[in-house]
Parts: sequence; structure tokens; C-alpha cells
Amino acid sequence: MFDWEDLNNDDTSFNTQSGPYIPEASDCMRCGLCISLCPTYKVSPIEAETPRSRIRTIDKIINETAIPSAEEILHLNNCTQCRACETICPSQMAYGQLFDQAREMLYSSEPSKLNSHFLAQLGFKLIENKKLFSKAIKLIAAYQKSGLASLVRKTALLRLLKCDGAEALLPEVSLELLKEIYPTSQTLKGTVTLFTGCLSAAFDIKTVKATIKVLNAIGYSVLIPHQQGCCGALHQHQGQGKAADVLAINNMNVFNALEVDAIIYTSSACGLMLKENFNAPLFDITEFLCKHWPAELKLNNSTLIDKSIAVHEPCSQRNVSKVSEKKHDAVYELLAKIPSLNVQALADNQTCCGAGGVHCLTHPEIAEPLRTIKLKHFQESEADYLVTTNIGCSLHLNNGLYTDKAPTDNAVIHPVVLLAELINRD
Repeated sequence: MFDWEDLNNDDTSFNTQSGPYIPEASDCMRCGLCISLCPTYKVSPIEAETPRSRIRTIDKIINETAIPSAEEILHLNNCTQCRACETICPSQMAYGQLFDQAREMLYSSEPSKLNSHFLAQLGFKLIENKKLFSKAIKLIAAYQKSGLASLVRKTALLRLLKCDGAEALLPEVSLELLKEIYPTSQTLKGTVTLFTGCLSAAFDIKTVKATIKVLNAIGYSVLIPHQQGCCGALHQHQGQGKAADVLAINNMNVFNALEVDAIIYTSSACGLMLKENFNAPLFDITEFLCKHWPAELKLNNSTLIDKSIAVHEPCSQRNVSKVSEKKHDAVYELLAKIPSLNVQALADNQTCCGAGGVHCLTHPEIAEPLRTIKLKHFQESEADYLVTTNIGCSLHLNNGLYTDKAPTDNAVIHPVVLLAELINRD
């Protein structure tokens, strides 16, 4: 490894005809620029909690230069996988790719080294099997609606079973069965298909229905194939690459069988995982709406006059999104279509909120302090709403706004939900 290097990032000598040179894990320059953006270092300011330290552990795993210690694996697993370090690395280190590769090697040799919460592992199995997942959702709905949930929370049972964190994240689940087609009543501009993945239909039905309403309003019919499934991101980042590949192939087969103008997703993390394996172009809903918004469509802003919005930018959208060169700017452009609305970026947006897929379940000691920082910035912003385009961030942050499971006046919502409430078209 290098102890120092010329940090002039304008040098193009590493670029090749096939694209930028991506260093191996052993090529980390140890410059330390990544430390300033690392969320786990903010929580525990020690060298072991820095990307450059984790790269050394990754190097040991991938290149078998040494056997990493249990403590090194512990600090590696503390990573939220936000990949903010990639945005500042002068070596263009492919940290996320190397991290996933190392985790897969660990999972193949000794799954217990990933130290995953058993509920997370159960969740992986459920989302791999849609029939079992559907049955689990029905049980959760019965648990919530029967009154059993409020009784159980008063006991120590959830804490003893180490389920309290997961249970706290659960919104009220929906059992509504989505139709396979939602035709537009406007002049038809095209047909799109909506990716709902594994969680949205049950845990974020409000965003799904809002997306359908807005797309219909601008002239697009919406298809929702029931055969689709999880994008595989949760599996991929936990070292279960083979399972992620199976899920990806299923979605590729389902969506490529459709004749549509675009594939739309509402969660930025899913969009990153879906990549480019489709016949139709892939769009984040905010980017698609900005691209196709009809000039004649006006919004009724009577409920949002002089309201303020704070925008939380998910790491998956801010740091590694490949659907747009401007990445997260589409959210602001879309919200700007709402008259008299004050839109501001949440302070310290470059820092991860701690959700990190299942990270908020497996590492609450890291996720909760990071969430506290975010919600403090939200409180200081005096905004009326906090919006984000990632379902994991939304569940994690929204849980922090609850006291004894009673929602506060503010809530974390998807920006498309705000738009849907202001559209008057049938």
C-alpha cells in the first residue's frame, strides 16, 4: 500500500480507452480524505472505523494477504455501505464493489462472521419466497389490528427476543391487492411498468398509489406485474450474491416480457440494484416526472401554501446513482413545480442516516445516533415535512419521529405523495 501520493485529481494518466482505472483494495493511498465523510467515524472517531482501515481488512480477505482478526471483521461489518468515501477518493476506489466481494467471501466461508440479526436472515428467506412473504404480511396485519401489538409492547418480550427494533420500524401494513393495470383517463402518452419490489406494496402503499395517480394524470397507463420480486439489494450487501442474482434474473424475465416505454421505481436503492438489465429504460419516478411533466398541468397548492420542505438525500441516490448525472437534483426540480413551497436541502445531507438496508436492525448502536443527528437537523430547519426517495431511510427516520407509537405532526414521506395530493385530475 502507499503511504502518500500526489492528490491532484485532475491527472488522467490512469484513464484507459475502456474507462477509468479502478484500483485494487491493496492500492489505497491512505490519504485520509474519506474519513471526513464516513458516518461510522462520526459515531466512533477511531482509526478502525474509517474506510481506509476497512480497505486494509478487505485486502486481507480478497487477496488473502493475511487472516483478518475478529475485531477487524467487527469494524468492517459496522460500515453502513453509504459509499460516501467513493465520492472523495482520489484513487477512484471502488469501495462498494470491493466491500460486496469481501462480504460474499466471508459469507461463503463462515456466514456467522457477518453477525446478522436473525430477523434479518428470516426476512431474506421470506422475500425470496413470495407466498411465504404474503402469509407473513397477513400475520403482521393481524398482530397490528387485533390490539396484540400494543399489549406486547408493554412487556419485555420484544426486547428479550431482540425484536424491538424491527417491530418499531413497522408501519401499518397494507393487504390491498394491486391491480395489474391502471389505465389513464387522459390522452394516452405511453405505458410504463412500476417496480414495487418486496416491501413497497405492503409497507409503503401510499407512495405506490400516489405514483400511479400522478403517472395516470400525465397520460401514462401503469402496469404492475405480480410476478416481480425483490431487487436483491439486501442480499447483495449481506454477501448473498447468488441469491441476489436469482432475484435479478426473475425481475429481468418479468419486465422484459412487457412492451412498455419505461420501468419506474420509487426507491433509490432498488433502482441502483436493478441497473441496466432491461429492454426498456429505467427511471426513478422523480426523474421520469421531470422529463415528461406536461406544461398545462397545474397543481392546487391550497394545502401547502407557505409550507416548508426539507429534503433528505439517500446515499443510494446521492453517492452512487447512475440514472442521472445530476443524481438527486430531480427531486428538487419536481418539488419546484409546487407553487409557494419553500424547499431546502437537509443540513449535512452527505452523512448517512444509518438505515443502510438492514443495518439499522443489525447495528442500532450506530444507526440510532446517526438518525438523531438527521432529526436534529430536521427540527432546526423548522420544515413542515421531511421527504426522501428511499423506503429504508423513510422507515428508519419516521420511527425516530414517533413517541409511544403516536406520530408527531411531522412525517417522512416520498415527494410524489405531496404531488398526488395536489392533482385535481380524475
